[in-house]
Amino acid sequence: MTEKSVEVIMAAYNNVRDMRLVFDGYLRQNDTDFSLCITDDGSGPEVKALVGIYSSLGLNIRYLWQDDCGYRRAMALNHAIASSKADFIIMTDNDCIPSRYFIADYRARLNPTSMLFGRRVDLYERASFGLRTQFTSFRQLENPFWLALQSLKKNLKRPEMGIRFPSFICSVWNKKTRGAIGANLAVPTQSLLQVNGFDEDFEGYGMEETDLVRRLKLTGLKTETVLGRCALFHLYHKEKQQAPEAHEMYTKKKSEGKVVCANGIKKIQALLG
Repeated sequence: MTEKSVEVIMAAYNNVRDMRLVFDGYLRQNDTDFSLCITDDGSGPEVKALVGIYSSLGLNIRYLWQDDCGYRRAMALNHAIASSKADFIIMTDNDCIPSRYFIADYRARLNPTSMLFGRRVDLYERASFGLRTQFTSFRQLENPFWLALQSLKKNLKRPEMGIRFPSFICSVWNKKTRGAIGANLAVPTQSLLQVNGFDEDFEGYGMEETDLVRRLKLTGLKTETVLGRCALFHLYHKEKQQAPEAHEMYTKKKSEGKVVCANGIKKIQALLG
């Protein structure tokens, strides 16, 4: 791979309908020098078949799969990180459509001392339906006036996150500190290995990314929010409820203050040899 090699990693579980749109978004990238890794938490054969279709269309995709033994997203992501050959990893979700400049925007800002947080536009049910039925085109997502109009109609949230503002506006806007969004995060691969990746003690839904970011910060890695660039468009779905035990686990881990988790990538690396 070339300098600043990039891999986009996303966990998958039986979401072929939306993954088609996400893959279409990656096919449209103006910077095509990247790979995708779909790490599957136990889906049926449909996801693998979809990966095969888009591989034949030109996407550089790796596919990993593990048995369906409940929610084990942290383990799935660790498999992807441990086997990645890229210098930088972008973590996103399989229901988030990338803007056309998503990869290029990240590549221009990647550096070994920072983790970068992009933002997303939340598409509500009607706007998502338009994309799923091809009534709405990707070009409309790039139109600031369309985004503003749909926001006024209550069809989406945070339209400003999908607009490519001039660089001088972005530089001022990005000075304000904002929280992390795990669905849009770029990290040097070596930093992820340094903290032993995701803590697989988190098995219920939620908090595994919050814990990862907490530990990455403890290494001294800087955080940078990227606004006006690196945009994602999040397709509507019923909101999942975070497991109470995940919050309890996070509180416990935070109080311990450890940078390197015990139950992470290293055991996977041992299996990979």
